[in-house]
Amino acid sequence: MHWLVVLVLCAFTFGLAGLAWAFRQAAFVKKIDPSSKGLLYLGLALAAMVLQVILSFMMGRISSSGMAVMLVLILSALNLVIVVFGFLAVFGMRKSLLQHYNAVEPLGLQLGGVMTFFFSIFYFQYHFARIIALKKKPA
Repeated sequence: MHWLVVLVLCAFTFGLAGLAWAFRQAAFVKKIDPSSKGLLYLGLALAAMVLQVILSFMMGRISSSGMAVMLVLILSALNLVIVVFGFLAVFGMRKSLLQHYNAVEPLGLQLGGVMTFFFSIFYFQYHFARIIALKKKPA
């Protein structure tokens, strides 16, 4: 799928399609590198997101200001957990992709760290399309 289609789907689903696509990409990376922990880290980030949603709903039912402050601190910590696990996932996937497509199947893949940081799934999708085109190209 073209990276722009993934971007449009993310926009129309408020990011849910992007989350699903990240899992799909991590599953692909796991196939080419069984030691990849991208799926694990994305799963942990998703679990933190679910916990965050549950705690957010609880926030409206709390009358104690002390408990509300505690929930805000927990929600903030969960934000940090989500970000850290997300970056661990994408940079681990980046490492696996670079190793595979430069050593196992030498296609000369180059993935920049800054682009991975800011555009991860869209950047990976762009390169996946390029990899498919290179593999289909007659030698």
